[in-house]
This record gives sequence, structure tokens and C-alpha cells, in this order.
Amino acid sequence: MEKIVIIEKIEAGAHHFLYCVKTEYAGTKEAAQIMEKYLKGEKITHEEEHILKTQLVDSLKIAGVVVPFVLIPGASILMPILIKVAAKHNIELLPTAFNGDKKDKPAGGTAS
Repeated sequence: MEKIVIIEKIEAGAHHFLYCVKTEYAGTKEAAQIMEKYLKGEKITHEEEHILKTQLVDSLKIAGVVVPFVLIPGASILMPILIKVAAKHNIELLPTAFNGDKKDKPAGGTAS
């Protein structure tokens, strides 16, 4: 591969990663607003309840991926392999923003 192609792939991957992080942040912010509404004693809709549950699961997935990076030496090599193997067995270890369809991804960004 040429040097330029590799740089373009790295840029596309970084762009995709940052886009997914931004999407997760927005989801967490929305879930916090729904939780605040619920804690004030207001009714929440079934859609809001679904958003809240999904974001809670996503937060636990993030913790499950980030904690090993911090605590286990060599996890930066092990985690990508584990994520790929889990995906082949239909187990999603990454939050939903990272598992979206290509139509949900920004133009020019690729997920690999």
C-alpha cells in the first residue's frame, strides 16, 4: 500500500471513532435529561424508557471495554481481537453508536 492510502485509512478511522464518541455523548446527555425528568416525578414515555435502558447498557459496555485497557497490560492488543471474535458470534461488546449501519455513519468514514 502506498503511504497516502494508509494515511487516508487512518484519518477515516479516526473520523469515524470521533463521530461515534460524539453520538454516544449525545445519547448519554439525552438519557440524563430523561432520568432527571423521571426523578422529578414526571411520567416518561415508552420511547424515553427504551432510550434510557439502551443508554444504560451502552454505558456498561463502555466500562467493559475501557476498564481492561487501564488495568490489564497488553489489553490494547487483546481487546480488538476479542471484539472481532465476539462480533462473529453475534455478541456486541461495543456501544450502539459503534455498531450502526453504514447509513448512520458520516460520509467518508469507514468502519474497519
